[in-house]
Amino acid sequence: MAKLSNGSVVTVEYQLVRTTTSPDETASGVKSYVANVSAFEILKLGTKENLRSYLAEYNPKKRNKVHEAIRSTIERSPERFITRNSGFVVGCSDVEIDDHKKVMRLKHPSILNGAQSQGEIKRWIEDTYGADGPAKDEETPFFVRLEVIADPDERQVVETAIARNTATPVKSISQAGSRGHLDDLESSIKAVFPDRDIRKSETDVNVYDTRKILQYTRLLMPVEVSKNDSAAEQLRPYKNPEQCLTEFCQWFESREYDPESRMKYDFTVAMAPTAIAEYEYWESHDGWNGQRVWEETKKGGRACRRDASGKIVWVSPGLIFPIMGALREFVVQQRNRWVLSKPKLFKPADMITRAVQQFRSQNSDPMQMGRDAGVYDALRIYPSTIVDVMRSADN
Repeated sequence: MAKLSNGSVVTVEYQLVRTTTSPDETASGVKSYVANVSAFEILKLGTKENLRSYLAEYNPKKRNKVHEAIRSTIERSPERFITRNSGFVVGCSDVEIDDHKKVMRLKHPSILNGAQSQGEIKRWIEDTYGADGPAKDEETPFFVRLEVIADPDERQVVETAIARNTATPVKSISQAGSRGHLDDLESSIKAVFPDRDIRKSETDVNVYDTRKILQYTRLLMPVEVSKNDSAAEQLRPYKNPEQCLTEFCQWFESREYDPESRMKYDFTVAMAPTAIAEYEYWESHDGWNGQRVWEETKKGGRACRRDASGKIVWVSPGLIFPIMGALREFVVQQRNRWVLSKPKLFKPADMITRAVQQFRSQNSDPMQMGRDAGVYDALRIYPSTIVDVMRSADN
């Protein structure tokens, strides 16, 4: 059987290949192709280490109806697999096409999307051909479609991996509201902010945007609750508010039988008022004044707004989200209640200064700052260090 490879060059045989490189890609130094390859060939490809945290990798212990549908197509209609399956996306730093030998040589390849399908194909091949796999001259049982993106910029490959793995079913606010998914959240917020209504229908006006509430609260969620310390999890609130809503609804639906869903759901409901208050605190904090943020803004949208007196009254989410994400270091359970407990050693003004430094390192682009996992990691160092110092003092 073909072995998974993360080597520098992987040779993949194909039945047909076509270039799909657009003018925009050419200008960016990117080449793209679409190829039909044997199901056996897809097993040659693995996932590079630096991309694994962004991808939904195959886990045979967590198979669901989607996996069963993939397996069913393989077994019952293999000739239809290439049509029904969304295919595979493979990133590499360069590609060489040898149409005479019908092979393409991929340099530093990695699967960016399609790990679930690959896992089911591998599982079926092992069940069908045994541990040793098919013979070398075995005729392919079916073909799969491969999209190859050759991009020399590794950072952009990571961005592509994230983008290709954030397509999720959209749960509309109206659906969530009508099914009662937002009732507990609303009650929790009303208990602290009685005059505030949250959006439970797309037609609601003069209400607090529920998606934003879920974004803010997700930023405060500690790893012990999320069970996920990946870059994708850090960036999800900023990059995909719809997914925050969809997953909250999933936690609601699964909370009675899934302890992890129950924990995430309860945390979100309990911490939502805190998240709202904390976001508003940082959004209009006086510490932003004197930081020359206005002058530093060059692209990516407005970084701040000032009132008639020149005082900053609003700061872009691109600067606030990484701060909120860092504050999860201070989220703890006290008497079975989740609380945000900022110690006296923590100085908000110092945090703002660090955030502005990161903002400038991102070419004064608030949008880029909000989408850079490195910024979130950098800002977490300050509160994390304080927590470590306090623990050492206690010992």
